[in-house]
Order: sequence, then C-alpha cells, then structure tokens
Amino acid sequence: MEWLEKVIGIKSVTHQSNEEIVRFLIPLLKESGLKVQTQKVVENSTSFYNLIAYSHDLSSPDLLVLNTHLDTVTGGEHSAWTKTEGNPFKLTKIKNRLYGLGTADVKLDFLCKIWAARLAKPWNRPFALVGTYGEERGLIGVQQLFRLKSFKPKYVLVGEPSNLELIYAHKGHLIFTLTKAVNAPSNSLPQISKSWKGKSAHSSTPDLGDNAIQKGLTDIFKRGLGIISLSGGTDSNRIAERCEAVLTQEKTPFTEALFGLIDEIEEVSKKLKKQKDNRFNPAYSQISLNLARTENNTLSLTFDIRLLPSMDGSKLQEKIESIAKKWGFSVGQLTIDNAMKGSKTGPLIKQATQSLKSIGVKAVTKTKASSTEAAVYTQFGAEAIVFGPGLSIGNVHRPNEYNSLEQIAKATEFYAKMLKMPARGTA
Repeated sequence: MEWLEKVIGIKSVTHQSNEEIVRFLIPLLKESGLKVQTQKVVENSTSFYNLIAYSHDLSSPDLLVLNTHLDTVTGGEHSAWTKTEGNPFKLTKIKNRLYGLGTADVKLDFLCKIWAARLAKPWNRPFALVGTYGEERGLIGVQQLFRLKSFKPKYVLVGEPSNLELIYAHKGHLIFTLTKAVNAPSNSLPQISKSWKGKSAHSSTPDLGDNAIQKGLTDIFKRGLGIISLSGGTDSNRIAERCEAVLTQEKTPFTEALFGLIDEIEEVSKKLKKQKDNRFNPAYSQISLNLARTENNTLSLTFDIRLLPSMDGSKLQEKIESIAKKWGFSVGQLTIDNAMKGSKTGPLIKQATQSLKSIGVKAVTKTKASSTEAAVYTQFGAEAIVFGPGLSIGNVHRPNEYNSLEQIAKATEFYAKMLKMPARGTA
C-alpha cells in the first residue's frame, strides 16, 4: 500500500516531466536485482524519461518486455472526484477498490510487474520492465525506445486496463489540430459569456460521455451568436466535460466558417460509421472534438478518430486537410498511430492463456477500441498483447477512476507466472 499511495500521489500528467515518478521507481527496481537504465528526451526544455529495467541483456534473443506507460491524462475538474475528497492524486481505499488517477490507467500496473519480478526469482528467461512517457499524447515515448540499438524485444505484454482479458487487436488513432484566426469584430457590440457542462469519457467510447464543446457549439448555432473565444476540454483523447465561450449577438464570418467546417467533418464522421468491424465495440469509427483553445486571437480545435485496422489513415488525412483548406483553417498538427491487427495463435498469447488458467482466471481474448503502445512494438517485429488489471470502458479518463485489489493481485500472479515460463515452449 505504501508503494501504491506514493505512485498515485506523484503527478505524472502527460505534458509534465515524469522525472519524479522515475526517481521513485528506480530504487524499487534495483532492490529487485534488476539492472536499470533511463533514456532521457528533452522537449521544449522539459525532461522526460523512459525507464528500462532488465534481468539479463536487452539484446537477448526471445526478450520478453513488460511495458507500462507512467503518464496519465489530467485530473479534470477535481471537485468531481467525490471518492477521493476532491483530489485525484490521493489514493483512496473503499472496500475492495482503490480510487485515484492512474489506478487503472495505468501506473499501478508497473508496481504489479516489479512485485512479480521479485516473486519469479530465480530468473531463467530474459525480460525487461519498461516504463514509458507520453503515451497519452500519441505514444511518444515508446517510439523513442527503438532508437536504442540493443532494444529488440520479441514478445511484449503492454499494460492497459483490460479486466484481466487478453487484447490481441485494437483500433488505430488519428489526432489532428486545426487553427484559424478568430478576427473578432472591433465594434462595441455587447459580449455574452456562457458555459456548458458535459460528462468526461475516454474518446474511444465517446457515446459514454457528454461532449461539452459539442453542446456549446450546438447552442451557439441555434441562437445565431458569434464567437469571440471558445475554450473547452483538457486532453486530446478525453471527452470535454466543460466548455466556455465569449460571444456576440451577431454571427461573424469566422463563426460561419467554423460551422461550415464542423458540418463537413460531421459528414465524414457519418460515413466512417457505415464501415464496421464487429470484433470491436463500438464496431465503427467516428470523429470526436475533444479540445478547443483560443489564444492570441486564434482558435485551435483538436479532434481524434479511432481507426479500424482496415482503414487508410493517409486518405483520411487528405480529406481532413482538404476540408480545413476550404474553410480557411490550417492543420497545426496531425499524428497517426497504427491499429494492431493481431493474432490469436502466436506463442505469446498461448503462454498467456496457459498462465491465466494456472492461476484460476478464465482466458478471454478480445479487441480494444482505443490505441496502445502494442501497435508500435508489432511494427518493429514483436508479438504483442495488451493486458492489465482494472476496467477501461466507463472508468478511465473520468473522475473516480478505480481498480480492484483482487485484480491487482491476480495480475501480479499472472506476470510472475509469465516470467517463470521458458522463452520457448510451455512451463
């Protein structure tokens, strides 16, 4: 519990340095007998770290990596964290549940893996525990790992809340930001301030939330108002729970261009919904507007799309860029994270199935609507599956995120079983 409380208490929000949590974890890893190294990456004078702890050698054949991202989304409105007394960074135990930001997504998973490494001694198979930065803003950190020439994993367990189910395939992720000067009227028309309240959710399941930005835009359109500034949302992959605007009584040319853009993007979203892959829930893709920011008289809008494995992200990118140009918007940033097509028949998933059965957990294989670091590993030739304690849908990227002590214990037991297995064959 001391470990758990400390890790949740350390703020490692994705755009902030993760140095503090890495410094806390290094002694725990060294005390476990693992060799430890860090990979430092500096972004705009802020230092971020990938943390790598390994048993034998990183270049070992058949290296098994247990990967966990150490960053979280922001806490959103702290007052909504009713289970933690308004503090998302306060681990709170209520019966069999642990509440706090990162309990499920996904910091506690790394502690499960450290404890499992201690339980699994003596080690026979080569493995590495990897803690990454920047997963919540486009899988940034894991991509940096492959700049290390010695880092060549063959098998990877990627930590995400999966309810102890084996995730063998997941959707891709396209994030884009569009910007345009507001050119607010210079006359002395009265200004109106309005705000809208929504409900946060993970953007891979937007229908579980209530998007405050969309509510605001709908209200503005119906009233025929003009936009001077718009602000809403906290993360690019989280449904906005609040939106605020400063408005005028008369619609402006900028506002008309904005609604023209939104209408065309909504048409693209409707077409995406017609293409389905019933392995996933939801079975289709859709576009979600998650962030709105007005700074220096310029509005930035950040959208995301969860791509089915069959979709061509580059063609979708061309369509988005064409719509943006038509309405005078610039593409400020656009990233595409690939989907993971996956397989149910690889050596790793067979070992994982055997390990779960041996600890009394039914082995269930499923898909995931969100994107993960597993897709990056598969691009570099590894077999990867996603696994972890806790629920994802309806739980993460929203207040009162929680995990269960029972699943945390079972995940630890599972990881220990995997580490005791030989690299090839069965235990």
